[in-house]
Amino acid sequence: MGSNRFGLFFTRDGQVLRLPVNPEKLPVARDNDNSEYNVLGIGPIMVPRAPKQRVVTISSFFPGRPFTGVLTAGGFQPPEFYIQFFERAMADRAPVLYTPVRYYEDGEPFLTGDTGFEALVTQFNTEERGGETGDFYYDLELTEYRDYSPQAIQVQQAATGTDPAVMTTEPSRDVPQGQLVAGATCIANGPYYYTSYGDEPHGDSNGRTVVVSRIVDATRAYPVHVTTESGGALGWMRPEALQVVSAT
Repeated sequence: MGSNRFGLFFTRDGQVLRLPVNPEKLPVARDNDNSEYNVLGIGPIMVPRAPKQRVVTISSFFPGRPFTGVLTAGGFQPPEFYIQFFERAMADRAPVLYTPVRYYEDGEPFLTGDTGFEALVTQFNTEERGGETGDFYYDLELTEYRDYSPQAIQVQQAATGTDPAVMTTEPSRDVPQGQLVAGATCIANGPYYYTSYGDEPHGDSNGRTVVVSRIVDATRAYPVHVTTESGGALGWMRPEALQVVSAT
């Protein structure tokens, strides 16, 4: 896969940035954390457990000046911009949304089921090298973040004392009804783009049912990211091109 055939995006507090230079490789480590036990009379058995958090390690560099291979030529930022973003996220212990986007030479996206995940910056090292003034090389480690916040439990008592109570578990935060929010199901009519700035490649929704995955700074031309109903990434759209069907 050529170095310009995928993009790595990071989102935090409505700010979206793309790495200006892709890494040569993008490893993803997974471990299912299974445990092996020796049971008397049976022998060794494997007990399946929930998968551990995913870990992504990225090694590349932030160029001091734009050049032909820079993927952010239209919005070039100096190394300090990226260094501050990742250092603050690590210092604040705040999750960032990591989103890889892959596409063929003709612009057609693939592996759209990989919509990324929230991650903590668990390691970030930079260095300057002789003869490459202004460039900063870095090693970035991201560890999948899982939300362990408590949930509110609602118990509905049945009308008669003989019937069992009904218990439902809901997130502790309220979801606005009829508003364009993350998680809302919408009918989309209009183009969707590769980035929130309207970069190519793009497609046309044509009345398609989509799900809002995130919303960024409203000053962007296309601040709403949508996916298919099954979670496959589509792209970025204008809010007025989306009609909310359900906010849950």
